[in-house]
Amino acid sequence: MNFIFKDKRITFLLSLLLSFLLWLVVSLVLRPTGEVVVQGVGVNVNVQSGILAELGLSVIEGGETTANVTITGSRSVIGGVSAEDISISPSLSGVSGAGVYELELRAVNNSSKDFEIVNVSPSKMVVKFDKYVDKTVPLRYNIIGEYNIPDEYIQEEIYTNPTKIVITGPEIDLAEIEYAYVDVVLSGDYEETIAAVGEVFLADEEGNYITYNKDEITLDNETATVFIPVHKTANLSVSFDYTNVPEFFDPANLNYTISATDILVEGEDNIIDKYSDIFLGYVDIRKLNLENSSVKFDVELPEGLTSQSYVEDIYLDFDFTDYVESTFNVTQINVVNVPKEYKVTSNTSKVAVTLVGPAEVINSLSAKDIVVQLDLSTRDIIQTGQYRIQAEVFLPGGENAWATGVYSITITVKEQ
Repeated sequence: MNFIFKDKRITFLLSLLLSFLLWLVVSLVLRPTGEVVVQGVGVNVNVQSGILAELGLSVIEGGETTANVTITGSRSVIGGVSAEDISISPSLSGVSGAGVYELELRAVNNSSKDFEIVNVSPSKMVVKFDKYVDKTVPLRYNIIGEYNIPDEYIQEEIYTNPTKIVITGPEIDLAEIEYAYVDVVLSGDYEETIAAVGEVFLADEEGNYITYNKDEITLDNETATVFIPVHKTANLSVSFDYTNVPEFFDPANLNYTISATDILVEGEDNIIDKYSDIFLGYVDIRKLNLENSSVKFDVELPEGLTSQSYVEDIYLDFDFTDYVESTFNVTQINVVNVPKEYKVTSNTSKVAVTLVGPAEVINSLSAKDIVVQLDLSTRDIIQTGQYRIQAEVFLPGGENAWATGVYSITITVKEQ
């Protein structure tokens, strides 16, 4: 046995074992209870509790923290107590509305283990309460830098997308926010619509930018787009044409004035470059006479073009100075393109035709110079009977005159 005590390592281990046994005896027999500090116990601020729920308050700052709890009890029990066995919550009795409060912390044994709570450290916590609300503010834009639009282009009104920003955060912090701004940087020349994306900032009533905690205040859009419509402009000439022109009549001989010869339009490059003029419509020769010498056109621009001339109507005024009207009883009624299986006769032997033209032309004409023609190729003649056919009036001599009005003649169709 002596060799055991001569070995210092064995002696040290035996001394250590005896010390532990002595401590165990003292702890369990002579001193069976004790204290221990449980560290890192989470503090729970229950916003659903009665008073906070009634006031509609939420924790804005200071809601997440931990504390150390000193407990006492049987050493065999408290040695196994963990942070999960204890709950800490602040006393909310003094909370009456939004603001910053110093709240006393209270710890509770929420386990079945037998121990008592001595104190909590720290014993108080500072918490900021407020209501979370939504606030909608208009979005403005701020263009940084300089840009240029060439002379042949036009800049329309600038707008943003979205036009408003919804802010969510503490009511007290949102009170000073009146606007949102989007900043975009531009430079150089632009010949097409600008769509610039920038970050959204918040500002007070005077336009001063506000620094805010993004963990507390959120925006439904943190970026926005500034649109600057840029369109090309061009002066497009106007044109028109004639309908129901007699075969031997040249409308180029008509003199007229027009209220606008061109229209200033704007549009995207790819649209405006398609067109060299704006077609107004047609002038029906049959409707022109001494009492009706003006024609109105409603200006309708192709899709994608808008007018910068603010011209909605264009008028043609024909100069009928020294023109006259005269009515002739025409007996030359010709029926052409008759189907070979039928025989066709006119039910009318003469037609009163009114001509319009220069006085020297009209005065030189007689009924023999005028032909009324019925072209049956314009109708489907499939059986015998009577048909009303629209007639055409010709001046085979090519005189500078025309028939005004519409003429229809009834014919009788019989089998050959």
